[in-house]
Amino acid sequence: MSFEYRPMPDLGLPLRERLGQYPREPDLTIDALRTAARWIVVGLVKLQFPTEVRGSLPAGERIALVANHQSHLDSLVVLAALSERRRREIACLAAKDYFFERLPIALGGSLFAMAVSFDRTKYTELRRWSRILRDQQRGCLLVFPSGSRRRSEAHDAILFVLAKSGWTIVPVAIAGTAAAWPVGAALPRPFRRVRLTFGAPLSDVPTRDLAAALGEFWKANL
Repeated sequence: MSFEYRPMPDLGLPLRERLGQYPREPDLTIDALRTAARWIVVGLVKLQFPTEVRGSLPAGERIALVANHQSHLDSLVVLAALSERRRREIACLAAKDYFFERLPIALGGSLFAMAVSFDRTKYTELRRWSRILRDQQRGCLLVFPSGSRRRSEAHDAILFVLAKSGWTIVPVAIAGTAAAWPVGAALPRPFRRVRLTFGAPLSDVPTRDLAAALGEFWKANL
């Protein structure tokens, strides 16, 4: 019997890059910290922000939750509304230039919000994610296709990548988080009510019409 040692693929990468990679490589320390942080943030969100949840997340092996974006609280509210199994596997696409340029912010985003790095400044990033998503057999993604809390319209490109990669696109409307944690505010404002609405999968919507369908769903549920 022969033994071959193969180091982890991310060995030698800076911690910032390891935190932002997808799919995640197993790491006993980081995984344990992420689990503890996830329990803490879910408990705090449920305690401080009464949340009405409408609809339910459909079953599936590759699910993309595609939500409007108003606040840093958005990803935490979605996380708190999911089952623990989905929480463990979810990854939230987060802007590399905002969340993964400095280690403290990268740690907070990765551990508490399950963030992974998406470089919105490079068009080639879409091709990279297209390869990743085609090869990934199981997962749950949280995507904010507007790309910014200050923009309400969805970008077509990431929706096209999700659809062509065979992921089930589930529209999600988040209401109330803009008041609970406004853009520019250093800290959230607790005890504000929020609402989360899961829609039916957009399986029958042509790719070119996905952005319009999402916009209509968000508008009807805000």
